Amino acid sequence: MLIIAMLDANAQDASISGTVVEAKSGENIISITIALYKDSITADSKPIRGTYTNKFGYYSLTKLPAGEYYIAAKGIGYSTFSKRIRLSASEQLRLNIELTTEDVKMGEVVVEAERAETGTSRISSISLSPIFISKMPSLGGEIDVFRAMQLLPGVKQSNELSSGLYVRGGSPDQNLTLLDGVIVYNPIHLGGFLSVFNADALRDVKLIKGAFPAEYGGRISSVLDMTMKEGTKEKISGSGGISLISSRLAIEGPIGENTSFMLAGRRMYLDILAALATGDSDEMPTYYFYDLNLKVNHKISDNDHVFLSGFLCKDILSAPEELDENFSIFWGNQTANLRWMHIASPEVFTNFSLIYTSYAFGTDIYDKENMSNNFKTKSYIRDVMLRAEAQYFPSVSHKIKFGTEAIMHDFIAKAAISFDDDYWESPFNSKDVSSVEASIYAQDEWDITELWNANIGGRLFYFQEANYLKFEPRFSTSYKLSDKTSLKGSVALAHQFLHLIVRNDITLPTDLWFPSTSEVRPSRSWQGVVGAEHLFNSGEYLLSAEFYYKDMRNLYEYKDSSMFSFGIPLENQFTRGRGEAYGMEIFFNKRLGDFTGWIGYTLSWTKRYFDELNHGKMFYPRYDRRHDVNIVLTYKLGEEWELGATWYYGTGQAYTMPTGTYSFENIGDYEWEEDKYQYTQRNGARLPAFHKLDLNFMRYVTLYGLPFTFSINIYNAYNHKNP
Repeated sequence: MLIIAMLDANAQDASISGTVVEAKSGENIISITIALYKDSITADSKPIRGTYTNKFGYYSLTKLPAGEYYIAAKGIGYSTFSKRIRLSASEQLRLNIELTTEDVKMGEVVVEAERAETGTSRISSISLSPIFISKMPSLGGEIDVFRAMQLLPGVKQSNELSSGLYVRGGSPDQNLTLLDGVIVYNPIHLGGFLSVFNADALRDVKLIKGAFPAEYGGRISSVLDMTMKEGTKEKISGSGGISLISSRLAIEGPIGENTSFMLAGRRMYLDILAALATGDSDEMPTYYFYDLNLKVNHKISDNDHVFLSGFLCKDILSAPEELDENFSIFWGNQTANLRWMHIASPEVFTNFSLIYTSYAFGTDIYDKENMSNNFKTKSYIRDVMLRAEAQYFPSVSHKIKFGTEAIMHDFIAKAAISFDDDYWESPFNSKDVSSVEASIYAQDEWDITELWNANIGGRLFYFQEANYLKFEPRFSTSYKLSDKTSLKGSVALAHQFLHLIVRNDITLPTDLWFPSTSEVRPSRSWQGVVGAEHLFNSGEYLLSAEFYYKDMRNLYEYKDSSMFSFGIPLENQFTRGRGEAYGMEIFFNKRLGDFTGWIGYTLSWTKRYFDELNHGKMFYPRYDRRHDVNIVLTYKLGEEWELGATWYYGTGQAYTMPTGTYSFENIGDYEWEEDKYQYTQRNGARLPAFHKLDLNFMRYVTLYGLPFTFSINIYNAYNHKNP
């Protein structure tokens, strides 16, 4: 009622609102710049108002005096739309815009959304197009979103074959990974070799590396927000690919006039190839994965859309039965989201969602001859969530976003030495928790002046287990020194109520998700970022630099003395510590022309402090590296050929190394059978520096009337022998 009263009070003001879609497919387009001009649009014209489309393609310009205007919509890879309009007093003009794709001078990489006349206070935010990601070199021909993200400054990998994202000193579990607004707890296949996200199913990929706004919560490091394609409304079409280890297929198209769909799947066939190569499946480990994406979009009216999206993936890994020491590991995600998008008025845009997500992970490591070496873990999470969010445009200088979430969590966590099934089922080895998590948030994008804007917000969290209530202030700001140069800064407090506990003494994955309890406190981080950026040569080049500091508390790992034996509660196996990360990132991006790409450099420190680890002394986690350099480029060689190349250099990762051996003389009748090792401090040694060059040659051809892309990937082109 308050919103309606406010709208009535300004009934004499006119407004323009609508959605921006791609002309052929009908899909909504994110981050399109909308600018309003009083006079004709020329190169020297300055807009009097501006905004950009949100993640659902919606825009709104409110509180406009009656009169004649020119409106323009433009974005990377699309032809510019312009139109002359006339507004009468109190008119609410609905102007839906269709943009046609265009081979323009711009490349497909977008940095911190579209930088145009409408400044925003985004910082540490980078968007990558799935089209650009597909041009990057890949191992085995597998296009991978996470490996593209690892080429950005501030993002690290733990080792060469890991696709996990270690963002500014945080571990992968501290990243909020969202697919169509739904949390994906484990976003990796093959123990980190590939991410679970099929690039053919994605429309937009955005990474916020730190100090994220109040609309995001539940993690302390970063946000990876991905949106699936909605399905073209033009005609049934598809795409697919065959690599050395897997195949994928995506189909999309209309179902009637107002409905469209997208279906994409991928399956790894390493298990089939191994069986064919050996002729005996019992001699080889069994491993395969699959993932499936589905989205249906139905337009009820201009003001109402309904979306149904789902995601399913699973991994199975087991050793040959004939081995004495064996293992079996499985993990998988399931998600579903039923969302209703409703435009209440030009000033109010709303979304309501019913969400389901589940994640299961199990490890069984066993020795047929020595039962004391057997070890099992099981981690299971099931969430049912209700979410409501709204955007409100009360005036020229304010864009307010607010919302609420309520989640019912079910957790099961088990870890034990498994002598037999009865012992494994013992309540001492497990923790079962059902808990309600609730949160509300509000944020205001405030244009304080034409040069200065800010995003001010906060998030209030409640976690039923142990009645945790936490408030998280968020603030970011941007000041334009000129049309080409700006200064930015942000600070944010974040909490995380779930912990991923890892056994560092076992090389196979034994990850265990564990909720906060009265004994296990929520993790907390303070993050601060300051930076500057400058555009050169009419926006063709962008140079940015950012400095960050992150303080992390209530981090958990297994104790070195963990004993998974009868009678010891699981949370007593954990030890609590803190961490800090700080550094500098430089990003130089060429955004236009046939030759595009970037050079990124990161200087960083990541530290951990645990009273019960490393004798209480500071140590570096394995993914700490002092220097990282990334060079990424694509180059069009005529109409049919394109080159993608990446070069990476990184300081060697930290690890614990034996420095000597020792032994004891025989005592009585007891004989020592083996030497003992003396080690460095925890991760006290460094591997040599790592560097490699990867190349991808692409050929675009048409066969039988269909477009094909053939690619040859050369991994480690100059054959450097990395450790």
